[in-house]
Amino acid sequence: MPGQSTVFEWLNADSLFVEQYARARDKGLDAMAEELLEIADEPVGSTDNGATDNGAVARNRLRVDARKWYLSKLAPKRYGDRLELDGHVEIDLATSILAARKRSGGGS
Repeated sequence: MPGQSTVFEWLNADSLFVEQYARARDKGLDAMAEELLEIADEPVGSTDNGATDNGAVARNRLRVDARKWYLSKLAPKRYGDRLELDGHVEIDLATSILAARKRSGGGS
């Protein structure tokens, strides 16, 4: 395998390599997304007394969460959280002012 600096040099010098690299990265992200399902479906086993192994559950949750975070940062349009905005906002100004006063310790 070439070193990281060599790959970066190729990325700067070769537009065909840039396209191939982008496709390969994209495929790698898809593979990681598939891996999330495998981890989530993985049986966790049990302890000596027959109880669910909570440590294994926590470890798998961490593995899934770490991969979800990584995917959301590298490909936010595909794997990030989607916010649905409808542009319609209603604010009751009087209620908002009273709530702010209560939070700040002010009276009515």
